[in-house]
Amino acid sequence: MLLVAILFIVFLVMGMPVAFAIGISGMAFFLQHPELPFTITVQLPISQTQNFAMLAVPLFIFAGNLMNSSGITKRLMKLSSVLTGHMHGGLAQVSVVLSTCMGGVSGSAIADASMEARVLGPDMIERGYSKGYTANVISWTALITATIPPGVGIILYGTVGEVSIGRLFASGMLVGLLMMIGLMITVWITSTRRGYGAEREKATTKEVFSAIGESIWALLFPILLLGGIRSG
Repeated sequence: MLLVAILFIVFLVMGMPVAFAIGISGMAFFLQHPELPFTITVQLPISQTQNFAMLAVPLFIFAGNLMNSSGITKRLMKLSSVLTGHMHGGLAQVSVVLSTCMGGVSGSAIADASMEARVLGPDMIERGYSKGYTANVISWTALITATIPPGVGIILYGTVGEVSIGRLFASGMLVGLLMMIGLMITVWITSTRRGYGAEREKATTKEVFSAIGESIWALLFPILLLGGIRSG
């Protein structure tokens, strides 16, 4: 196991993708133990393809990539700005709402945090937000994305714990919305103390409905998904 750990660290330092680093270093374990059937290295990956719950993970990721490629992420960004840009800590509030909307797109907290770090992070720092505050806002709000269905973590937990994924998705929507409200209040309080102002003037009703119309399919995705699961 020590050799496996050393190889894994060396591969990561070399810049090798994590999946390949895990696979190659794992192969070293079997080379160390010739008494183990080498066919296990083939059987284990193939056996995972027979798990329908696990297959849902790449399919949800594929659906998220399709929506990202179609420009839905930019529309959600616009919707978030329209809804919350006029509040204290405008860009930080945008991060909260955008993470909530991204719950039906990416389903991954890491993917959401990475995206917002590239899209929102530079703008927040340029507008006077401290680097620490920016990192904390983006990191904490990304947890909403993993809670609102289809969260990859929810699928894995339901599979391992033998809990109804449909029920987990149903509860995740309510918990995600409560997290959004709690984080928006927190951002409002901290932004007021730090002097972070609004990003834009309050949007008109026409602008709000226009932004909602452009993002309607991304907003409906968790609802359609949950309805499809519950209805069979």
